[in-house]
Amino acid sequence: MKKTLLLLSLMLSYFVSFAQFELRKTSTDELITDGQTIAFNESGPTFGADYNWKFKVTNTSTSDIYMRIFVDNMTNTDGTNYQLCFAGVCLNSIATGSGYPSSAALILPGESNTAGNSLWNQHPTGTTDVMSWTFRYQAFDIAGNEIGTPLLMTYSYDINLSVEESELTNVQIFPTSVKNELTVTSNEVLDAEIFNILGAKVKHVKTNAGTSIINISDLSSQLYIIRFTNETGKQIIKKIVKE
Repeated sequence: MKKTLLLLSLMLSYFVSFAQFELRKTSTDELITDGQTIAFNESGPTFGADYNWKFKVTNTSTSDIYMRIFVDNMTNTDGTNYQLCFAGVCLNSIATGSGYPSSAALILPGESNTAGNSLWNQHPTGTTDVMSWTFRYQAFDIAGNEIGTPLLMTYSYDINLSVEESELTNVQIFPTSVKNELTVTSNEVLDAEIFNILGAKVKHVKTNAGTSIINISDLSSQLYIIRFTNETGKQIIKKIVKE
């Protein structure tokens, strides 16, 4: 049993214009958007289960791209009992800050890399720990330079999650391109953890119900990931660019 949560895409308009690829669920051709969370309440060894989430990456540009998947963050797990398969390489344990495969996968213009690709939580059925894994899909050119806009998605697991429940949908942030202060609006108290693109936590603050201000003037200029968590453990991922 699964639900897909479409979270607000935080890509700036100039980033969107440089998109190099699309990420889709293989079975339904569902387009995965930047910042989306794929949530499950089951885990285990069954190959055909929904929680063995199969995907494809399509090169939407007119040039060759070379793809890798990076593990930007993991919550309440050390990366064991989680299988990542991409471009013919399957790993049964992953690590924060690592990119897979070690040699980027070539995808020709208009072609898709699909066979055997999956994200799979293999923790024993009935596991009660709430866990999540945040991945960053990144394209490179032949020289190994990053090109286009990375796409972030989170695979989350909570055995108590029901189809009717939704995670945090009431959190708004602005602006998404920030110099000094980020404004957060929500109807509840939240923990806000800010991570850089290497997955390192650089700031942790608590926001109040209503409107709160997060000062990020001390952070360097780059892309950051913000994970908001409420008192019951529900989460949402947002992205900002520090100018």
